[in-house]
Amino acid sequence: MIKHGSKNLKVKAQTYLASRNQKMDRLLEKWMRTPIGVGLDRLAAKNRQRARNTALLIENQEKHLKKLTEATISQNFMTRPENVLKVVRIGSANSNRGEFATEFPLTTVDDAIFFIDMVYEASLRGAIEGQKIYEKVNRFYAGEMYEMVGNQSGTSHSFTCTYAPIVKGKVFVSVKGVLCAYDAGGTGAFTLIGESTAINTTTSSVSSYTTGAVTITTTESVSAGDVILYVQFDSENSGQFTNYGKVSLTISKKRFNARPMPLGYTYSMMTELMLGTEGLGNVEDMLIKAVGDEHAKAKDYKAIGILRGIALHNAISTFDTDFAAAGEVSDKMHAQKLLSKIGSISGALYDDIKRGKVNKAIAGSQALEYMRKHDLWKEDTTQTRIGVYYAGKLADIDVFCCPAEASLVANNEVLLTYKNPDEGMDVGCAFGVLTELTASLAYPQFYVDGNIASVEDYLVLNQKFVRLLQLTNLTF
Repeated sequence: MIKHGSKNLKVKAQTYLASRNQKMDRLLEKWMRTPIGVGLDRLAAKNRQRARNTALLIENQEKHLKKLTEATISQNFMTRPENVLKVVRIGSANSNRGEFATEFPLTTVDDAIFFIDMVYEASLRGAIEGQKIYEKVNRFYAGEMYEMVGNQSGTSHSFTCTYAPIVKGKVFVSVKGVLCAYDAGGTGAFTLIGESTAINTTTSSVSSYTTGAVTITTTESVSAGDVILYVQFDSENSGQFTNYGKVSLTISKKRFNARPMPLGYTYSMMTELMLGTEGLGNVEDMLIKAVGDEHAKAKDYKAIGILRGIALHNAISTFDTDFAAAGEVSDKMHAQKLLSKIGSISGALYDDIKRGKVNKAIAGSQALEYMRKHDLWKEDTTQTRIGVYYAGKLADIDVFCCPAEASLVANNEVLLTYKNPDEGMDVGCAFGVLTELTASLAYPQFYVDGNIASVEDYLVLNQKFVRLLQLTNLTF
């Protein structure tokens, strides 16, 4: 049973997330109709949550700029307000971080992320009070059935069942993992199942259904733990009402402490003059794109570095690409087994936390080339091959490529992670982003010096969602 009031907690959390999304949808519609929001419609068609996040960042930046007059911005910061907003859009929209990690738009520097946990409320039938249900499966917590493991060796085994009275006709006996008998008539006598001869039915019986006393005699000597009873207690008995399994839905709250992530830039007035007179373009426009792109790359690299650190808490997996050593006739045929290897890692992730699967991958350049040999690889060319880019799909797994770097991924490595498409509930690493701050000054020495900073924070919530795969013996 679910604890009274838990449903309200879940509804509260869902309402909170829905309210945020509705607000961001309104902002998205607003900014898509402006020159600042060019491209947001295309982004929304591909990834609406990412477009929402970008729209909220632009809105927060506009609020910041409204504190300054346009004259102050243009005279003291050597730029126009709309260009500041363009930097925000480019830096947010061009980043792939939100594709493989959770991005959470903040409304204040001290905002929080909410997610739901379901826990066992009581320590019953092997469950531990307060333990998360998805981390520890307990098949007997709900319902009447439970198990009694014998602690005696030999042929005589006595039990006093923990929860009594027990239900007639619902006492099953297992010896060495095989169900062999049950009290079919509810008289206390056991009936063998099939052709089993594991127990002596003459000397085995339920002595008392009221107290739960059971005696089992095996036909051969067995070790302690080999005899197990599966019993149902009478849940309609008033004395057993306290033994009902209960689960609690709790809303976990993790608070962000957003701080600036600054990036400085500088250029001389001569550079601006040269670009203008040579017809190469406007230095401010070029700078906006360059700074925005660099901020996008910085966000991606920072996220991947954090994900790698998380992955190293878990077992590192390897896949030997040497097809001859594996007994395959060709490199391409052997490459088909890569997806099965990733599937086994996905299974380990699922077994660890009882949910999720690998659906995002960040590959080094050589690992990506090996992935491309698989028959289920589908190339994507929509993103420029700069920094971290979306390369394509391996079956249903989105694959991003990252430049080789020891603190990110080596060229033969793949970071594998689960990114919940519904957001909010299953989170490995969450990035909370408030806004972008910008400032620049022109100096008498004929140069402009400035900074842009993303105001954000990150939280590591569940390290088991990220795994590292290394491809060995790669040759091309």
